[in-house]
Amino acid sequence: MKHLTLATALSAIVMAGSAWAQSYPEKDIDLVVPFDPGGSVDVTSRIIAETANTILEGAEINVVNRSGGGGVVGQTSVATAKADGYTVLAMTSSVVTNPQMKGASYEVTDFRPVALYNLDPEVIAVPADSPYETAEEFLAAAENERLNIVVAGIATSHHMSGLAIERATGLEFTYVPTKGFGAQVQAIAGGHADAALWPMGEASGQVGPDGVRILAIASEERHEDFPDVPTFQEAGIDIPIWATFRGWAVPKGTPDEAVKVLSDLMKSVYETPEYVEKMQAAGYVPVYRDAEGFEFVVNNYADQTSAIIEEAGLGQ
Repeated sequence: MKHLTLATALSAIVMAGSAWAQSYPEKDIDLVVPFDPGGSVDVTSRIIAETANTILEGAEINVVNRSGGGGVVGQTSVATAKADGYTVLAMTSSVVTNPQMKGASYEVTDFRPVALYNLDPEVIAVPADSPYETAEEFLAAAENERLNIVVAGIATSHHMSGLAIERATGLEFTYVPTKGFGAQVQAIAGGHADAALWPMGEASGQVGPDGVRILAIASEERHEDFPDVPTFQEAGIDIPIWATFRGWAVPKGTPDEAVKVLSDLMKSVYETPEYVEKMQAAGYVPVYRDAEGFEFVVNNYADQTSAIIEEAGLGQ
């Protein structure tokens, strides 16, 4: 029997991979939502699945809710699932923090990012009548006095975004944890705090003469609806991006071909006008980043939060 040359062997591997990609998916795909039905991740996942199932042939995406432990149960089930492309995680920032904060058995590196579909960057918001007209004025004031910042709760991503700002600038804030967005709005409107750290999606609806003013946004580029608002980096805060993200991920070891097919599927969904309309009607801004772009967002968030959690003693 003749021995295969290296070139022949590599060619056979490439052909096998190509054939696999052409046949995938051959059966239904489980999209695991690690939270209860009705929440933001569940709602957006079902909108995506509805559109994706009009594009897929011979298979469907089934949304499967596996809640518990603040996402740990469902996330663990995907981390330990067979890496064959048929189990997908609706991935959020909690995958990054749950190992440190809740003792989850997996690490963020146990997942492969596939595609990003929603990105909600953090903003610094102040009352509309605040004396701080710009981010620079806000930061300068914080050098002279400890400002009060409203956050959704201690150890939330919003609280940690404040710790990230402190880490990047050397400033120190006093945090006012307030449950419920309505209560946070009241705290700002009532003058009980100097600023709030909110996701853009919620903050944008409060902008106005009787609401808030956004001073800076933690994204790589300025927001198209607020072109005059600088990014954190433009304002002198060395944080390239800090955002609540939602996307797809698969278990580590999933073939490249499956990742590409799933990422391309998400892109096709994003390019479907009906999908965009449904997302916007539900209050979500649809975006798309491929596997590499999503990995950048995840890694950047992981690098910052892991250090913050350790330094602030927030982990288990």
